[in-house]
Amino acid sequence: MMIPFPPFEPDKSPFEGTSSGNVVNALPVANGWGPMPGLTVISDALPAECRGAAYVRTAAGNYVIIAGTATGLYRLNTTDYSWDNISGPSAPYNVPLQDAWTFTRFGDKLIAHNISDAIQVYDIEAAGVFANLAGSPPKAKYSWIAGDFLVLGYLEGTNGQKTVRWSGLNDIEFWTIGKKGSDIQELPEGDEVMGGFADTGGFSVIQRSAMQFFSFAPASGFTFTRAVLNAKQGTLAPRSIVSIGPGRFFYLSEDGFFGGVNRQPIGAERVDRWFLEQVDQTYLGDVQGSADPFEKIVWWKYRARNGSFYRLGYDWQLDRWCTTDIAVGEMMALATPGITWDGLDALYSNIAAVAEAFDSRVFSGGRPTFATFTTDNKLAYFSGPDLQATIQSATVEIDNNNRTFVNSARVITDAPITGFTLADGTMGYHGDSVTWSTANAANRAGLVPFRSDGRLHTLKLVVAEGTVWSIASAVNAHGMASGEQ
Repeated sequence: MMIPFPPFEPDKSPFEGTSSGNVVNALPVANGWGPMPGLTVISDALPAECRGAAYVRTAAGNYVIIAGTATGLYRLNTTDYSWDNISGPSAPYNVPLQDAWTFTRFGDKLIAHNISDAIQVYDIEAAGVFANLAGSPPKAKYSWIAGDFLVLGYLEGTNGQKTVRWSGLNDIEFWTIGKKGSDIQELPEGDEVMGGFADTGGFSVIQRSAMQFFSFAPASGFTFTRAVLNAKQGTLAPRSIVSIGPGRFFYLSEDGFFGGVNRQPIGAERVDRWFLEQVDQTYLGDVQGSADPFEKIVWWKYRARNGSFYRLGYDWQLDRWCTTDIAVGEMMALATPGITWDGLDALYSNIAAVAEAFDSRVFSGGRPTFATFTTDNKLAYFSGPDLQATIQSATVEIDNNNRTFVNSARVITDAPITGFTLADGTMGYHGDSVTWSTANAANRAGLVPFRSDGRLHTLKLVVAEGTVWSIASAVNAHGMASGEQ
């Protein structure tokens, strides 16, 4: 009987045959599951936990990676992969515990800010260090670009949490309201601003309990006019908002994961209940989302009940979910800085210690790659050797009338037979506990031997770390009826 490896949807019944509750460290592919790359550490440790990072490309084509801690801003030195302190004169900074740096590029300037400190600006071409942004802009949690305007959201001061404000036309150092198009808008409904992003014809603002759109409308006498798109629902986790293109964004709400202003459910009856059981509810509002530019997956980092930080991913192209057991820190999409042959000396003790292929994205400067900071504050890209993957089938009755004795199975995969094991979990009836066989390797004919008997069977594939493979789609289980009891 051919038993497929189905989508990861732990909220569904394990007996219906179309979902699995146990897939770890594997990425969705069209007809099954594929490998998930591990981490390649490329830097020394930051002085403290990363609280936000970004990259910029200079006019000369060089890529600069900048990261912030609670007290400082740093630039990756691509000679020895240490971190140069480029904090401005107002440092040390004071990023609040549940806040982070927001980085927004405007022309040849990079803006960095949080709710506690004066907005910082970095000249991308001149390099140097950060400085306070001129023009006396307000302190703010969030920012984004809308055409020729820098927009700030969740400001300091009375009712600032419900307010957005934007700069003068093409002038981020001009903040005089009513001049050069600069203005301010307090939002009377929807509670506090949770984030925003540029969209076609203006920008969107996501609040705790509403969503609004600001249209560029200079003919009206105002720079932007607003319209409420969703008057009832928003997000409780500001950093969970991930925009992937015009009109397309995803976010976490109190009852699960959704997409767009109409709250299209993407996790309902698939992963929402599982996630809300895994996450530490005290830190639900701190969930951070980021889009992997290479895999078309939005990842959400969350704090589990054991205190570690894990990731849950949504492949928006395949409408599939995935998860991993690697503990991670701050996540972001970064361009790789590029590593020269001489630069390898700073990262590896000798050529034999290089675990990645030399055509890996991490060695090609400018390649968009998903990255994180490790638990010891080092920058790492998800471009390393593939992780150990666990892929479990649904729990099925091979024979609808009888128990089945399974004597062998063949895994439908391109992984080498030395690179995986397979175990058979059996149950005597629905609701019975699972009894697992030993995890067996395949023989020279590609068959995995078993002597397992039960009314229901679930097959668990484990592909070893570093194995070269691209797909695992199903298991062909061979068995015979063994009676009704």
